[in-house]
Amino acid sequence: MDTPSRTASAQLVASIHQPWRASVHECLDRWRRMDAAAQASAYLVLEGPEPSVRRTLNGADIARLWPQA
Repeated sequence: MDTPSRTASAQLVASIHQPWRASVHECLDRWRRMDAAAQASAYLVLEGPEPSVRRTLNGADIARLWPQA
């Protein structure tokens, strides 16, 4: 899996009703501070260079992509 730039735009979706828009780095910092249950149910939406290009990672994908998180 390619590692996105930590300054790219992303959304951390801990609740489907309140996605948090920030950089990948900021989203990961917030994800790391969540408890294990919240981490497991969260999604990280990585935004591409064009609005229609997105990649969505679930909690397990986030943990595998950034094991140090």
